Amino acid sequence: MADATLSEVATLLEETLKVHRSVKKAVLSTKEGVVVAAVSREGDVDSRVLATVSAALIWGSVSTLGHLNEQGPTYLVHSTGIERVLVVVQPHYQLVVVLSRADDAGLDLEHLVPTFQSLATRMELVMRSTSTFGKQTILGTIVESIPEVTQAILLTAEGLPLGSVGFKDEIEVAGLIGSLFANGLTYSRVTETITVDSENMKLVITRVDENRLLAVACRGPRPGEIAQKVRLILDGAA
Repeated sequence: MADATLSEVATLLEETLKVHRSVKKAVLSTKEGVVVAAVSREGDVDSRVLATVSAALIWGSVSTLGHLNEQGPTYLVHSTGIERVLVVVQPHYQLVVVLSRADDAGLDLEHLVPTFQSLATRMELVMRSTSTFGKQTILGTIVESIPEVTQAILLTAEGLPLGSVGFKDEIEVAGLIGSLFANGLTYSRVTETITVDSENMKLVITRVDENRLLAVACRGPRPGEIAQKVRLILDGAA
């Protein structure tokens, strides 16, 4: 079933390359920045970087629009001197499309957005139709499996939030945690985990993969046991 699902997603991703000649890469990823599948005309753009950065931008956009009393974004466009990156937001997945400005011939991207949104919706439906890919996110799994955990945050290695539970000031918390972990890299480029112990809490900051970090506040009389449960869940998700 998983192979059939990914094959169907790959076919839909291929359709994004046909929307316009300026489309040079498309990536489907989870809202936490994990790559599901990718297609490309050119192989010079790292899919994992696209997914992680896009997830962080969407999270930041949700927070920013919330301060402006607006709902979350439906899509986001990031423009540079040589390309535009369109991120189409779905409930659990995001479609990242890279368009070359050298080949767009004055293209009005807004006219193509509905086409990309339609493809993204179809991919979301395909992915959510199977239990293999319809499972919870890392944060959801941890909170459901370990009721003692009431505060946790997923972030990029640079300190940008990708999702959180129990925090109202996610951007500030993510920035502080990212800075703390980065300081630990002065000892080694391959730091895996940093734990900070206080009288009533153990803060565990651990590397999920090369692009993402997870921080969990373990409270209670036996915070070490909670931290061990978190580690077991991460090891099982690897």
